[in-house]
Amino acid sequence: MRLTDLLQLIDDLNLNTSFYLKITGKTMPWGKLTLAGEKCLLYPGQKALTKKKIVKLVGKMHGRGIPLIAVVAEKEYPLFGLQIVEDERKAILL
Repeated sequence: MRLTDLLQLIDDLNLNTSFYLKITGKTMPWGKLTLAGEKCLLYPGQKALTKKKIVKLVGKMHGRGIPLIAVVAEKEYPLFGLQIVEDERKAILL
């Protein structure tokens, strides 16, 4: 999944929707976003980022067609999908 894809998919979500990463069957809060060359690296954290924070971080950035990669225990995992749990205001990147 690319950053532009994610932004399009979450466009209609509530600004307070929290984002999580699901890697090897384990769901964890998405806490940090870092741009590294041609990749957008997503790291787990103590507190989940919200849509409002994500849009603020990447909203005016150019070159948003870069791939999303989760980094857990220094290992990279490409992300391919998004699961929305609307009644919990939660989105999970897979």
